[in-house]
Amino acid sequence: MTKRPPIVVILGHIDHGKTTLLDTIQNTKITQQESGGITQRVSAYEIMYKNGRITFIDTPGHSDFFSLREKGAKIADIAILIIAADEGIKPQTIECIDYIKKFNLPFIVAINKIDKPNANPDKIKKQLSELGIIVEEWGGQVPCVNISAIKNLGIDELLDLILLLGDILNLNYDDNKMGEGYILEVTKDSKKGILSLGIITDGIVKSGDYITTATISGKIKFLEDVFFRRINVAKPSMPVFINGFENLPQPGEIFKIINRSEIDKIKKELIEKEISFKKQIYFSSDSETDTRINLIIKTDLYGSLDAILNILDNLAKENKIEIKIIKGDVGNITSEDLKLAKQTESILIAFNIKLAQNIYEEIKNLNLILIQANVIYEIKDKIKDLIDIKQKEQKSRGELEVLGVFNQLLNKKTIGGKVIYGELRLNDRVLIIRDGIVIGKGKIISLEKNKIKTNEVKKDELCGLIIQTTTSINLGDKLII
Repeated sequence: MTKRPPIVVILGHIDHGKTTLLDTIQNTKITQQESGGITQRVSAYEIMYKNGRITFIDTPGHSDFFSLREKGAKIADIAILIIAADEGIKPQTIECIDYIKKFNLPFIVAINKIDKPNANPDKIKKQLSELGIIVEEWGGQVPCVNISAIKNLGIDELLDLILLLGDILNLNYDDNKMGEGYILEVTKDSKKGILSLGIITDGIVKSGDYITTATISGKIKFLEDVFFRRINVAKPSMPVFINGFENLPQPGEIFKIINRSEIDKIKKELIEKEISFKKQIYFSSDSETDTRINLIIKTDLYGSLDAILNILDNLAKENKIEIKIIKGDVGNITSEDLKLAKQTESILIAFNIKLAQNIYEEIKNLNLILIQANVIYEIKDKIKDLIDIKQKEQKSRGELEVLGVFNQLLNKKTIGGKVIYGELRLNDRVLIIRDGIVIGKGKIISLEKNKIKTNEVKKDELCGLIIQTTTSINLGDKLII
């Protein structure tokens, strides 16, 4: 048996300093590279410290990424529970404590932001004690260190504790064994193809090895470290990018290296149980509902898709609606996706991916609704707005499409349009919709048909109207009564 480095997961509430801690340790500006300043994927990093190695797994703190955090906790040997000294224990902190207990993980408490004027480490230790966690200083067995990730205070003490705990745990691997580990994340590279970020937990992984998970198999074409440098051999605790899976494996799966003689048998078995996100998924409330939404989701990573599916499940229950996932996949939106969206009357969701100009034009020509964002809580808010619109549409008496904009005063907008369905009446209140999102509200204070004042306009009729609103109205906007 050979000694291996500890695998450490950083757990804690959003903005409590997980990524900044890794940034300080590695001197790599991770936070600045992430959209919205939050980490939105599980990543793994290896460092050298005092002639020893430590592998860190960075996990997102936002509540909708709980499944990613769970995978990180499942793989790790040691957890760092990071808590901001100026904020104390938060909902995700408690969630992380539950994971630590679930996986029986040895852990260290890192009280961060002790440089803040309102920092109160003793208050946090008291809060922890109320949750049954007693730090060593208070007579317990849980190591605790005060740090400032941003000012590099207490970091060496934290790293020393990690190496000490790693020695106590006596972490070993068998260098004669074929490698195995966990798939941490999966992405598609336009030039390299499918790249799976894995953490090796035992044995040796080499280029040319045959590899399998519960859902997919393949032959390793090449290995890369986290800096995308080619390597021939990867050893335990090492994070490594694996290229060679025939299709996309699922994050959280165990992978194993197998003999060439086993590969055909494995492939045959996998045909029966292959998992595909392209199968339709339903989320709905327990109660009867008239509101139904079809979605096609494309994301940068499967971890992001996981988080969005979790959001949709919660939104369906909270808002008593049915959400049908026609397709969920990793990669860019294609023309085939747009055709499917048109056929199934689906709304497109694009998370953290860039769309080609021709795709934007095709979306416009097909009159499809697109929700696009790079930060998870933006997606959540936009889907919530969409649900609100759908529910209001079902209660509405009519809808108008804006075909002309003639005058835009501060509190009054003079426009022309066509009634798409239902009817409009003088003094009706309206929601102003642009690209599927509510942008404002208003009231019809003047209504004309054929330049003659009227109190009512019906379906397919053209009209002119004055809306009392401070919201600017554009061509193509819709008014829902």
